[in-house]
Amino acid sequence: MLSLLALALAPSIALFVFFYIRNRYKKAPLWQLAVTFLLGAVVLIPSAVTSMLLQNLTGWTSRTQNLFHSFLGALFIVGMVEEGWKFIVVRFYAYNQPEFVEPYDGILYAVMAALGFATVENILYVLTAGLDTGLLRALLAVPGHAFYGVLMGYFIGEARFAATNTRSDLLSLAGLASAVLAHGVYDFMVFSLQRTPLMLLVLPVFVLLTWVIFFKATRKQAEKSQYKRPQLASLLRRDVTEAEEEEKKSPPG
Repeated sequence: MLSLLALALAPSIALFVFFYIRNRYKKAPLWQLAVTFLLGAVVLIPSAVTSMLLQNLTGWTSRTQNLFHSFLGALFIVGMVEEGWKFIVVRFYAYNQPEFVEPYDGILYAVMAALGFATVENILYVLTAGLDTGLLRALLAVPGHAFYGVLMGYFIGEARFAATNTRSDLLSLAGLASAVLAHGVYDFMVFSLQRTPLMLLVLPVFVLLTWVIFFKATRKQAEKSQYKRPQLASLLRRDVTEAEEEEKKSPPG
């Protein structure tokens, strides 16, 4: 039991370390990341309930023989539901925290919500299905959730510092849409493996793409950090403070 639990937790721990150290300039507070992780874990419950309700209403199952129906279910009943609940955690909780100070934080907080969700899901799968499932999920499912988090978080990081509210909302929706699409495509491939052996060749490509985006997206957003140049960051903080003080001194109206 302890070995299976360790196997279930190991991929999430390894991925957390990877994403945490990718930003060399300004580390987000661990307590805030922990809260986001826990919220991501909690929303597994309403996500499962929502998914079951939709399956009961539509009659859809992952074992459907119709490939088109399989794709629609993977996209909307699985991808939209799971990523939608994770999006709520990131967009309506982490997004508004004062610790969200640079574009990379969008990726980090979205990945933390995704890992919280994936960790609880992984524990349930591994403890009930055993070692083989744990090894397979460590290579595919858990990094997959982190991948969807990177896609969502990249756009949310851009949205947080967008020039207008309209652009911010559009970028946030783009993040949600990209995560839903990636999640839906992955699950469709998994659902179709037994019927379409060609999918066995597609999955390694998906895994490679996942890690390419891990490295490219995190590097690109990390390099946008104002803390890359500490002196400039200090000047920016001083300018903001002075502007706030001037605003307080100005008479209303």
